[in-house]
Amino acid sequence: MPPARILLWVASIGALAVLVRSLLIAPVPTWAAASLLLLYLIITWVGWFYPQTGMYGEVLWRGPGNDDRVALTFDDGPNPATTPKILSILSRGGHRATFFLVGRKVQAHPELVREMHRAGHTLGLHGFVHDRLYAFKPPARVVADLQAAQHAVAEACGVRPTLFRPPMGHVSPRVVAGARRAGVTLVSWSVAGLDGLRGATSDRVVRRISRRLCGGTIAVLHDSAERDDFEPASVQALPAILAEIDSRGLRTVGVDEFLPTDGRLGPGEPESSPTPRLRA
Repeated sequence: MPPARILLWVASIGALAVLVRSLLIAPVPTWAAASLLLLYLIITWVGWFYPQTGMYGEVLWRGPGNDDRVALTFDDGPNPATTPKILSILSRGGHRATFFLVGRKVQAHPELVREMHRAGHTLGLHGFVHDRLYAFKPPARVVADLQAAQHAVAEACGVRPTLFRPPMGHVSPRVVAGARRAGVTLVSWSVAGLDGLRGATSDRVVRRISRRLCGGTIAVLHDSAERDDFEPASVQALPAILAEIDSRGLRTVGVDEFLPTDGRLGPGEPESSPTPRLRA
């Protein structure tokens, strides 16, 4: 069991003990109760915003570090103005990537999904709509949303993806339960380019990715802005990122190559993983 999940259990048991004491013996001081509540919320938020901890469930966030494979992933597409640029840059060097697709955008631009599939890229799900409050959805609605997104991709290219990155990357117990029922694998990342921010620059994106680039890296970039209202910095940054990958003797693969053969995800970094060449 991941340490973060153990911490959550301990914090939950502690909170329950304080509640029982307050009911059966005497209430704890207000300042103490407020402090304990704040601490508990911080602990739960860590699991929410950093799914790599595995606090709420198994999440694929990096691959084995003992080989030369890295996975570039792109969120929030497809977009007819920016996705073709990403596809063109990838094709020049024969690079492979994973695209986490928004279902409603797939319905609007199925030809782009077919182009991704023909080029050998891996397809994943990013929800049917990019709901920033996705982590609050009850499991049944998560299942329905994922099925709608799967159907949209299947209608476009005949593939039903089973990789899922929640919108914003936030993972909650509800999302974990819904993903489990839908039979999909939750995917996070080991480095984020932050290229989807309006003020991002290509130089900063390249530096962020390059500092953490090593075997097993799963990098998150964007082939579209969330609202399709600007060009992500990844479009300008991608050639330099790919050049860095090539210069280090690494090769790009789909996230699906990092799935364990026994169907179980480990806690993250494998024991045989070497120290990354460069650290942030």
